[in-house]
Amino acid sequence: MKYLKFLLLIFTSFSACTERPISNSLNLQIHEARFLADFDREVFSEWDTVQVQNKNNNVTTYIVSSSPLLTAWNFLALNASQKQTDNTQIVTVRLNAFAEKKMRNFSQISGNLKVPLGLRVGDRWINFSPLLNPVTDRMTLRGLNESEVAALQHYIKNR
Repeated sequence: MKYLKFLLLIFTSFSACTERPISNSLNLQIHEARFLADFDREVFSEWDTVQVQNKNNNVTTYIVSSSPLLTAWNFLALNASQKQTDNTQIVTVRLNAFAEKKMRNFSQISGNLKVPLGLRVGDRWINFSPLLNPVTDRMTLRGLNESEVAALQHYIKNR
């Protein structure tokens, strides 16, 4: 009985010291996108329409693939810049082998280098920038704010 109380005390001490469970999900996604003007009803019939307001209050309409090309799961590490003048950061992410192969195949099609890729965190569309150069094992993400960069870093570190 004495040992049972001692074990119970140890168990209670350890359970009090454990960290609270954290969410290992980060809803960051990169989608293939096209300008609405380039819409081809047959090819893009399953895609979603997104309207994005830029800094000049102009609205641009894109159609985006319903399934993402990449998610935060595809990132192994990141390197973030200092804050830019618009309070965002430029983040270079290192891709896992699956994403590297997928993006190399995607970027080998020359037309895909000029189409926008939609960067989305949660419900917020952040950026629609083209690749311009073939992808190796790294990609650059633009427009993430400081808290989104911290959340992505936390996700990569703790998943």
